[in-house]
Amino acid sequence: MPCGSSPFLKRQAETELQTSKSILVKLFTDYYLSAAQAKKEGKPIAWISAFTPVEILRAMGITSLYPESYAVVCSASGKAPDMIEASQMSSFVQDLCSYSLIAFGMDHVARLPYGGLPQPDLLIATNNQCGTIPLWFQWLAQKKKIPLLVIDYPAAADDQPSQKEYIRRQHEDLIAFLKKHTSQDVNQSLLAESVEWSRQACGLWNRLHELNRNEPPRIPAAKLVDALFPMVAARGTRTACDYYQSLLHEYAEAPVAPSGGEVRLLWHGYPLWFLPGRFPRSFDESFRVVLDDYTLWWNLDYENGADTMDALTAAYSRTYLNWPIRRKIDWVETLVKEYAVDGVIFHANRSCRRSLADIVPIRDHLMGAGIRSVVIESDMANPAEYSAEQVTLRIDSFRDILKV
Repeated sequence: MPCGSSPFLKRQAETELQTSKSILVKLFTDYYLSAAQAKKEGKPIAWISAFTPVEILRAMGITSLYPESYAVVCSASGKAPDMIEASQMSSFVQDLCSYSLIAFGMDHVARLPYGGLPQPDLLIATNNQCGTIPLWFQWLAQKKKIPLLVIDYPAAADDQPSQKEYIRRQHEDLIAFLKKHTSQDVNQSLLAESVEWSRQACGLWNRLHELNRNEPPRIPAAKLVDALFPMVAARGTRTACDYYQSLLHEYAEAPVAPSGGEVRLLWHGYPLWFLPGRFPRSFDESFRVVLDDYTLWWNLDYENGADTMDALTAAYSRTYLNWPIRRKIDWVETLVKEYAVDGVIFHANRSCRRSLADIVPIRDHLMGAGIRSVVIESDMANPAEYSAEQVTLRIDSFRDILKV
């Protein structure tokens, strides 16, 4: 449902639509500065993993911060090498996820973006995207001596009522955990409203991607990558909806040049956060990434008509990295068809073992369907693992193959 047609998202007709850039700049600033202010005022701060049901924390007045998202900020700002080196000096092996290495080095590097993250009072980790995050958060809990809750999301949990109930009980345990350590109770009205904002934002996020289904693509794939922050950090808020509605308005109405018959590409997996354009420079108007499916991993399904707790169960158990491999294969193949993709570039991201393991079966299936692809080896946040020469050589070779 479009934001403007929802009772949650009414605008006054005479109010001029804000630019997406102004909303995003304010969101970034407010997000980090308000967290610092909350810490000064003694309000509870929780560090959470990316796919934690943040709507519950919002409904309890608890400020949530994402170390993974902050690692992206650090990588994009050029601070990641210093932070990763600092983690090595603290005896962490460099084969760990670069997000975690950046977080481990946070306490040992000066002049961090936005002044760094305020220290947490609580930790909440999930395994619906990554099997190592609970271990990362367990180490943080031991070091900082603060409470930790881990939420377990079995794969394909929505297929069995018993598993849905298992997850629902864990969400109820999350509420009890937060109440115990903050003495704050959940506001059911705010919880329902936050879930509705999330549902609306996901709908807009999907519509933005659909602008690139036809020729010519209307929004650069790198722009969609950079537009991801509100979906992560402002999920469950009106601000995220305002941003995506503004972005949709800007790109849906903007004039576009007629198609020149360019090669359309799907980038599978994480972008390269340390590159200014998020993708290698080996692309041009005739050889264009029209979709990075990583951005659609965040298009959670809150199920229209479901009650609040069931909607949360559906959304957070069905994250892409928690899907069985058959579903991932079918989904990627569907994207290839819907976006009229000519070839696929797989990012073999050394920091994400779960996504790395998916590449071979997905690529084999696409090959059997006549869809050609190439594998790029790098890392999402650590520029030391990126070889511009190797990547350029592979992409140029792939360009030649596709043009045959």
